[in-house]
Amino acid sequence: MDEPSHPAEFPVGESFARTLTEATQSLVCVLDREGCILLFNEACERATGFRRHELIGRDARDFVIPPEEREAFGEFLEYVWTTGTPAPQVGHWLSKDGGRRLIAWSNKPMAGTDGMPESLVTTGIDLTDRQAREDDDALEGDPSAKLAQVSRLATEQRALRRVATLVASEVSPERVFMAVSEECARVLHVNASIVVRYEGDAATIVGRHNRDSIDVFRVGERLPPEAHSAIARVLKSGAPARVDDWGGLTGEMADTIFRIGYRSTAAVPIVVAGALWGAVAIASEDPLPADSEDRLVAFCELASLAVASAQARADLIASRARLVRAGDDQRRRLERNLHDGAQQRFVSVVLKLRLARARLTSHPEATAELLEDAARELDTGLRELREIARGLHPAILGEQGLMRALEALAEGLPVAVDIDADPERLPEHIEATAYYIVAEALTNVAKHAAATRARVSVLRDGAVLRCEVSDDGCGGADTSGGTGILGLRDRAEAAGGTLVLASPPGRGTVVTAVLPVTD
Repeated sequence: MDEPSHPAEFPVGESFARTLTEATQSLVCVLDREGCILLFNEACERATGFRRHELIGRDARDFVIPPEEREAFGEFLEYVWTTGTPAPQVGHWLSKDGGRRLIAWSNKPMAGTDGMPESLVTTGIDLTDRQAREDDDALEGDPSAKLAQVSRLATEQRALRRVATLVASEVSPERVFMAVSEECARVLHVNASIVVRYEGDAATIVGRHNRDSIDVFRVGERLPPEAHSAIARVLKSGAPARVDDWGGLTGEMADTIFRIGYRSTAAVPIVVAGALWGAVAIASEDPLPADSEDRLVAFCELASLAVASAQARADLIASRARLVRAGDDQRRRLERNLHDGAQQRFVSVVLKLRLARARLTSHPEATAELLEDAARELDTGLRELREIARGLHPAILGEQGLMRALEALAEGLPVAVDIDADPERLPEHIEATAYYIVAEALTNVAKHAAATRARVSVLRDGAVLRCEVSDDGCGGADTSGGTGILGLRDRAEAAGGTLVLASPPGRGTVVTAVLPVTD
């Protein structure tokens, strides 16, 4: 039997879209007009046990659609391509081990270059393992229950898309937090929702929405660290938490919640770069459903992406500003060195040569001495120019390679340096980046570390060059204290690499840069 043709995997495009697709806990699958799978995200892999390479280009009906639902799946596709409109669905997916997952799908056709729909973007929620769901049997057989569930899920998906659009548009995090709060309150039918950022043992409100127009829990307000609150429990455990009934609790927050008539609250953590950043919390005058925390998770993921995106933009802006300042500082330093050093030497040489020419006939005995002085000044000026040129781009680096250049660099330092470097030549820009990172790191060792010895390791590891500079000094390097570490990180990142600093007080400093070896 001939193997089916494999269309190219769906092109995600923007890096944000890829991050959002893979980071979300929602199932994301893209289909072509024939029902072949073009994209299958990590959440789909976890739900089914299939790996994407097993399914990309294959008909979904041959793998994940149960036999008894294949006809309905085909009718669904025909409806979408004929009408060009979404058609929310509830159905089953087969897992690789033969099990079944109950999935609620929201979908939207995507137009091609000719304006006609060419692929279908579907996002789903796995309902199989939802807790405290009393309508399981109804969802299996009752069409009205299915429609109600689909309507609820479609509402959630629309709300998530609205927030995701804001994140993708790179609006301010504050605007995203307000949108998250509003959408959470609307979708979960609660009275109020807030987004908080943890600062020490307290939480500061950075976004809010209140359907009752009650002027409490305002943006910028710091919430008291009451241990029994859902927000405080999230801070302590990093896991979702809830308070089902505030009626029997005491404290400042309990008094406020009781006074405005709210009964139950729930909170879910916002995690950024693996660290707890804050939480999304909701409050209701009625008991919260058991699945409230599950439904908040997707909104927290979008809030975390907004924070990460904003932080990345801020870091990029700061990095660019540092690079501009560093360039300006280097130009001013070069101008100062030329003016105060070599330029003055050459001016002196010119004056002495003119004086020698003027005295050549009247005082011939003094001419030789003037010429000798001019030659000495000229030699000194040339040496100073070589030193300046070495600081810009040492000739030995281009002529003899990175290893020899590092050895020459170490010879002029007041600290003993052990060097372990590969002798092979690398692309010029990689050698230059590695050289200046090591040079700046060793300069910091000599100036700030109070070290007796340093070690340099510059070794290739597959497709990357790993550069490490360590010392036995006092440690405690501070990136805000003028040590140049931020400049090193900027230089490494400009080359597509990374740089990290480990500097525990009293235990020396280790600077590690990893640079991709590319042409």
